[in-house]
Amino acid sequence: SGDPENYMCSLPVHMDGSCNGLQHYAALGRDEGGGKAVNLCVADKPQDVYIGVMHEVIRRVAADADEMIPFDENKENITGGEKDLLKKIKSARLVNGLIDRGVVKRTVMTSVYGVTYIGAKNQIKEKIDEKLEEKGCDIDELEQEIHTACGYLASLTMEVMGQQFKGARQTMNWLTECARLIAAQGQPVSFISPIGVPVVQPYRQRRPFTVVTLLQSITLTNDSDKMPLHRQRQVSAFPPNYVHSLDSSHMLLTAIEMQKRGLYFSAVHDSYWTHPCDIEEMNTVLRESFIELYDRPLLEELKNVWEMRYPSINFPDVPAQGDLDLKDVRSAPYFFQ
Repeated sequence: SGDPENYMCSLPVHMDGSCNGLQHYAALGRDEGGGKAVNLCVADKPQDVYIGVMHEVIRRVAADADEMIPFDENKENITGGEKDLLKKIKSARLVNGLIDRGVVKRTVMTSVYGVTYIGAKNQIKEKIDEKLEEKGCDIDELEQEIHTACGYLASLTMEVMGQQFKGARQTMNWLTECARLIAAQGQPVSFISPIGVPVVQPYRQRRPFTVVTLLQSITLTNDSDKMPLHRQRQVSAFPPNYVHSLDSSHMLLTAIEMQKRGLYFSAVHDSYWTHPCDIEEMNTVLRESFIELYDRPLLEELKNVWEMRYPSINFPDVPAQGDLDLKDVRSAPYFFQ
């Protein structure tokens, strides 16, 4: 156009959260260490939580791989403890040198959404299979060794996550325990989101039944509200569902404020979009909306709702909060980037 400053651009520019689920957990528990790792605090450069976990996993795997086997592995009558030690050392030696950001990323990303040990192992195995094939290994021949090694690596990655994000783990454990108490009474877990939306988890057992016709037999599934509760799913799904209610509340608070200011806004999960000329203002709005959301005692509010709805349950105390100052989010340049 020859006049770029006055050119009417209709392209959106997006700003994305940094491992957004962990950002919400860190804010809930005022977890200062976790907050720094996911860019809730002022920093000279963006923090990469995946790299931090990767370095610690690499360090531990290397230490295990260097460990000497203190017995004859071919001897008869190996004890259970010796078998476990042998598996650990051999697993570490198989994956040592193969671990990079991509190997741990999916497990770290999904840890806040309730990934199981089996899920983490399968995620890691996909990457380890690729790396071993690149080295010319026959992964079919090594199937059992790879399976064991990926289980070892999944456990190690989840252990590192739990230690680096202690506040998030405490909050997740509290949410899980409360959901277990509710489901144990045969009740679906329900709550009210921070923006006032009532939520009832729909998970119930499914019963298949067959309809026989002249032409064929058709199997259908009955999953109505009259079916018995699926207690395991009620419990395992609640922490990720609650965190999703938090990130959606943050998105809607941001959208409402952007509309009040007469600005265009669109979003997909934790990716917020607006026009280039309004990016700075959107960055201010999304930070203020985040602080507004977490200025409220959300876990205490959740517990109060539950105590009214389920008066016979004695819920555990809300986890103690850490020292994270949420006001730092205003000046945190890499909070959304």
